[in-house]
Amino acid sequence: MGTMIDYLNWRGDLSFEESPFNEVDGLLLSNLAYVEFQSIVASPWEEQVITLKEASERFWETESERKILQEFSLIKMAPFYMRRMAETRRFAELKLMYYQNLLDEEQQSQFAALCMEVSPELYFVAFRGTDNTMIGWKENFHMCFEVVPAQRRAVTYLNLVAGKLRQRGDAHLILGGHSKGGNLAVYAAAKAKPSVQKQIRQIYNNDGPGFAKSILRSAGYERIRDKIRKYVPESSFIGMLLEQDRNYQVVSSRESGFRQHDPGSWRVFGTGFVTIPQRDRDSQLFDRTMHNWIYSLSPEERRQIVNLLFEWIAQAEIRTLNDLGGREGKKKRKLLRKQLQKNPDYRQMLRQAGKQMMEEFSLSLSDMRRKKHP
Repeated sequence: MGTMIDYLNWRGDLSFEESPFNEVDGLLLSNLAYVEFQSIVASPWEEQVITLKEASERFWETESERKILQEFSLIKMAPFYMRRMAETRRFAELKLMYYQNLLDEEQQSQFAALCMEVSPELYFVAFRGTDNTMIGWKENFHMCFEVVPAQRRAVTYLNLVAGKLRQRGDAHLILGGHSKGGNLAVYAAAKAKPSVQKQIRQIYNNDGPGFAKSILRSAGYERIRDKIRKYVPESSFIGMLLEQDRNYQVVSSRESGFRQHDPGSWRVFGTGFVTIPQRDRDSQLFDRTMHNWIYSLSPEERRQIVNLLFEWIAQAEIRTLNDLGGREGKKKRKLLRKQLQKNPDYRQMLRQAGKQMMEEFSLSLSDMRRKKHP
């Protein structure tokens, strides 16, 4: 057993003709969406392409390993995976195109995606998950009570790219993403034009959160449901948020707890993931607790909690997760605590929400124990 890096060492010398596209390829290409390709990969309004090998070389001409490794992020290893992929026969000549990266402070939205030609007539569309910006994290929280701008942009992007690829001839699509990117891949497919849905072969959702019930019951979702391949680690937290279509596979990880959300920790054997029968107890307990707690709050209560929290984060000038580290991060965390102390109404709101969460936790734990020992 190994990880994505081991997979590249084992099978990186095999072309897609020799070894067909598989779920590990889907995770690797989904991970590429985290790389900053600005000024390297052409936008959807340009027709230039660049190979992965060339893109990797241009990226590392201006980026520092040390700087990237100092980032406070689970996905900071994406550029390093890219570099190793670019050294393999399997991935080096992938053609990258149609890169879009938007960070909209006004709409509080973070979105990025790109398209890759895997082989003639087969393309992979990768959607970025949450990066380390507070805008991205706020948008994640907003998914608990509304359709967010990134989801709408994913639909627009997919329809645009699929149409451009059709002009080249037959174009079959594979969609994928990690974390929020997995959610965007599924949402875009469910809301895409019927003609685009017919182009889609598969959708890889790697530990992405779920949806509102209305999405899962929609005609568009039903048309693409059998094409979805969802994978979550044994201690999945992110992938279990919101409503789920329970047809997913559980992947073994070499990490524990929340760090299993890091795709580099997922165990691989041959051309697939190492799977296990079910998620661990902590993941199941978190799933039940969060589900019951979220739905015990009205959409307006959820909105108020999220907006107030991120308003204070903005006042503390915390723009990325990196701002929470080091001496400056310590000062900003202290300022955030002071702001909380100044607002008794919000403290009461949080206290009440925390009390409700603990009540739901106790009920969920009792229910799990009762089912285990009837």
